Amino acid sequence: MKNFKDENIYNDFFDEDRQEEMRNMFLEIGKKGIYKSYKKNEIIKINNTDNFYIVMEGKIKQSIYSKEGEEKILYILQPGEIFGEMEYFCEGDSHFINGIIEPSTISIINKNVMENILDKDSHIYKYIIHSITRKFRILMFQMANMTFSDSYGKVADTLIRLSSQESNGDRNVNMVNERLTHEEIAKLIGCSRVSVTRALNEFRKKQIIDIKMGKIIIKNEEALSKYVKWK
Repeated sequence: MKNFKDENIYNDFFDEDRQEEMRNMFLEIGKKGIYKSYKKNEIIKINNTDNFYIVMEGKIKQSIYSKEGEEKILYILQPGEIFGEMEYFCEGDSHFINGIIEPSTISIINKNVMENILDKDSHIYKYIIHSITRKFRILMFQMANMTFSDSYGKVADTLIRLSSQESNGDRNVNMVNERLTHEEIAKLIGCSRVSVTRALNEFRKKQIIDIKMGKIIIKNEEALSKYVKWK
């Protein structure tokens, strides 16, 4: 009998081995950059499109804001993931705001250093393209989820996706490692914090998920997926 986890489309799009290979490569490249550390809730200001940025420790969010100051979180980046690649290769401002979720350290790779690295090993372009494609897919899934799902479905789909994006070393455990607040989850899916709390309480009551030390553990992914309306 086919395991439900094998049918989860996110497991194909966010293959754990490919993600781990990509992250390890960028962490190695990051050793050649200049390290800078940030405290929780600080903003990373990118003033130079000639730099390439790698998360070495912690968690970083990339968001966009409305003119009224409303935030929409697009990506959550963990160690071994990159940002600034759009500005680096395409120039211009992406208008992303890079915020710190937990104390983090980034590596800043200057253009001259990065071009020397790429000249010596063009295979690295494969990982950069993988990162950009991965972000496109995340946006695609967010758009589908926000269009077709109700608040319960939005929360359910986001938990499944985040657990697939994670690489926690245990393929038998579905876990969202990010210590996300209900407010941050709301900003990921475009609904209210109250709706997120209501959905999480519902899932927990039905023993679909559990929450321990700020981590969300998916106990029954098949039951959780039934709330999702778009696939």
